[in-house]
This record gives sequence, structure tokens and C-alpha cells, in this order.
Amino acid sequence: MKILTILLTFTIILSFIVACQNQAAMSELEGFRAQRAIEEQNKAVVLKWLNEVNRENFEQLFDELWTKECQQYLNSNPKPYEYDQFRQMIKNLYLEFPVITHEVQNIYARGDKVIALFSARVKHDVDSFGVPATGREIKWKAIAVFQVSEGKIKTRWEVSDLLGMYEQLGMKLQMKDVKK
Repeated sequence: MKILTILLTFTIILSFIVACQNQAAMSELEGFRAQRAIEEQNKAVVLKWLNEVNRENFEQLFDELWTKECQQYLNSNPKPYEYDQFRQMIKNLYLEFPVITHEVQNIYARGDKVIALFSARVKHDVDSFGVPATGREIKWKAIAVFQVSEGKIKTRWEVSDLLGMYEQLGMKLQMKDVKK
């Protein structure tokens, strides 16, 4: 009888320990699932921007998907662009290239950051950056890290192959005359 009591007590204690561990594991699993859902929502915001932005809707989409405090860090500019500056830069870009198509090759999310590797493609059918229209297709790659907060893009760091784009336009990189 004494052994039966000990076994019963041990079984109850073991069941309690397993149940507590299972609750902790389930709670942790729910946390992972919630984080994964947020990361998927963040990816959807970035994909919407890259896949849907165009000359006609960029202002409306910009207002919808970017915070007013957003900052844009581009490899072509030493200082970040703020909301109005970046909006104007996009407007100017659509004057140079009326139709820009993005193709996302890879996209990853971790926490509040989304990393996208994508290419941009344009038809050079209007004068762009002082270069007469050639009718050629111009394509360049970029990688960007987006920080998303409450469903809107807060910060973007982007590195684009602008030199490759300029070369496809027919521009050449030349050394400046250096005075000794």
C-alpha cells in the first residue's frame, strides 16, 4: 500500500510538471506564431509598395504605406531623405522613367525588418537624365532593408546599381582632372 501511495504521488507530481512544461511550450509557440504573423504583414506592406507603385498611384500609395516621419537612406545620397524629399524624388524619377516595373527575387522578414532583393525595369522611351530616348529596356538590381512599424514603412536603406543603370543609358564614368 505504501508503494502504491508513493507511485500515485509521483505520478501526480510528474503529471503536474509535464502539464506546466506543456503550457510554457504552448505559450512560447503562440508567441512565435504571433511574431510570424507580424512579419508576414510587414512583408505584405513592402510587397504592396514594390509590386503596385506606379506613376499614377505613387502619391496615394506613399501616403498609405509610409509614415510621415520616414527616412530613406540611399547609396546615392550621403544624407537620408525625409518624407517630402523622398516623395519629390519619386515624382522626379517617374518624370525620367514613366513606367517602372519591380520584380522581387527574394524577400525575408525578421522582427520589424523586411529585406527585399529586387530588380527595376524601364523602357527608355523618353529623354532621361539628359540622355535622348533610346527605346532600350534598362534593368538594374537593388537590395533594400525596410523597417515597418504599425503597418507602415518607417525607414528604408537601399543600395541600387545606379552605375549599371547609367551605363545602360550610354553614360560613361570618367575620372576628374586631378590637380597635383
